[in-house]
Amino acid sequence: MTIQHRSSSDRARTVMEVSIPTLQFTDFLVFGSCGAIFLCNWVLNRRKIYFLCFGAGYVVCAGMAAWFVDFGAYGSLWSPIGWSLTGGAFWIGLRLFDGRPAVTQPMLVLFLLPTATHGVLSCAGFGPATINAGGTLAYALHEAAAALYVLRAPPARSPLRGLIALALLTIAVAICLPLLPLRETFVRLSIVGIFVVDQVTTILLTTSILALEAEKAHAAVEAMARTDGLTGALNRQGLAAKTSGGLGQAGIIVADLDHFKSINDRFGHAGGDAVLREFARRAGSLLPGDSHLARLGGEEFGIVLPGRDQRATARLAERLRHTIGSPPVLWKEATIPVTVSVGVAALAAGEVLHEALERADKALYAAKTEGRNRVRAA
Repeated sequence: MTIQHRSSSDRARTVMEVSIPTLQFTDFLVFGSCGAIFLCNWVLNRRKIYFLCFGAGYVVCAGMAAWFVDFGAYGSLWSPIGWSLTGGAFWIGLRLFDGRPAVTQPMLVLFLLPTATHGVLSCAGFGPATINAGGTLAYALHEAAAALYVLRAPPARSPLRGLIALALLTIAVAICLPLLPLRETFVRLSIVGIFVVDQVTTILLTTSILALEAEKAHAAVEAMARTDGLTGALNRQGLAAKTSGGLGQAGIIVADLDHFKSINDRFGHAGGDAVLREFARRAGSLLPGDSHLARLGGEEFGIVLPGRDQRATARLAERLRHTIGSPPVLWKEATIPVTVSVGVAALAAGEVLHEALERADKALYAAKTEGRNRVRAA
């Protein structure tokens, strides 16, 4: 009995012959499945166009995976066009997800670069290897730029954004591996590696984006729970959350709209709601960026001014009184005169917030009993 031993190159060639059709099919399945997931999410909520972008990109990827047998090489002009479309759709989806404009001028340049590189090198008479190298490097630059956007762009970074950037960078590196001066066996194996990277990163990108969507939804629900739905100011729970880390010294203002019941009686609750919204708008335009405005209940609002002493707080309270009182609030065809009474207190370092709020509330009561439309300090 004779045992024949095959060389490593023979074994690698056998692996390639078996693996490429199989991996091409699994690529099609992974791309198609992830595309279907995103498209279903878009159908459920048509306003979320970014799901359409992700889904359309992956559907094109699925078609490309099934169509091109020269996977890992830019053998025809359709190859850079197809992959640029998929990469561009994905990047546009990321920007729309972040609430940004879909496209910028640098993005357009990067979208067109692989196809333009392929066309220029072809017209210049370069051979297939040079054309392939140029198109590959151009598309790798596109993917790396998309990864850089994910890392640098607001909103506040999440570890999930790091995973998305890592996946895009991995794609950029993987597609360049066949360009390295390696033995043919390893070049062929690197193409298999591209298939594997494609499938792993596609799953990683899909799950990360869906997790980011859930994270965004959770943050929105949390914000709603801590925000007054009418005015957009914080509610009591929101104010407590914002100040839970300790404030140190701070100025405290409690403001109450004068004769608010008569406003509701005369103009209806819709008119009263308009006055409340306008108070929050005017106060927000006046207050410094580090302050916290909260609706404490009814027509009463609280303001926390970190780092301010009582004198500075009283000056700001006086400006607030003038800003709220003039001009009158316009509502439909009516003008609603509005005044506000204000109480001021100082929060000492280490003091509990509600104690300072109670002192400011007592000062507010004094302003009310003295005739309203005035500021009083505790």
